[in-house]
Amino acid sequence: MVETAVGFVLGAIIGAIATAAGSSLLYWKRERDATRRLRRAFAEELRAYEYVDELVDDGGYEQVTERVEPPVIYESAADDLGLLSEDEIGDVVAFYSSLYWLEGLEDSEDKKDRIESVVEKRRTALAHLENR
Repeated sequence: MVETAVGFVLGAIIGAIATAAGSSLLYWKRERDATRRLRRAFAEELRAYEYVDELVDDGGYEQVTERVEPPVIYESAADDLGLLSEDEIGDVVAFYSSLYWLEGLEDSEDKKDRIESVVEKRRTALAHLENR
C-alpha cells in the first residue's frame, strides 16, 4: 500500500515536471518564432525605404520630405519591440524617429546632414536585423 502511494506521488511529480518543461519549451519556441517574424517584417519594411537612399544620393532633399511613405510595420508592431535586442530596438526606433522628422520638413537644404543621417540609420538598423 505504501509502495503504491509512493508510486502515485512520484508519478504525479514526474508528470508535473514533464508538463512544466513542455510548456516552457513551447513558450520559448513561440517567442523565438515571433521574434524571427518581427525581425523579418522590419527588415522588409526597411528595405522598402531604399528609395530614400536614392533620393538623398541624387540630392533630392526636398523630394524626401514630400515622398516618404508612413511606416506600416512599425506602427502596427510597436507593442512587440520588446522581443528584439536592445541594440535592435535602439536602431529601429532611431530610424523611424528620423523618418517621422522628415515628414513635412521645411528648409531641407539647410538640414542636409541630418537628412543624410536618416539613410545611415536605415542601413544600420537593417544590418542589425539581418545579422541575427
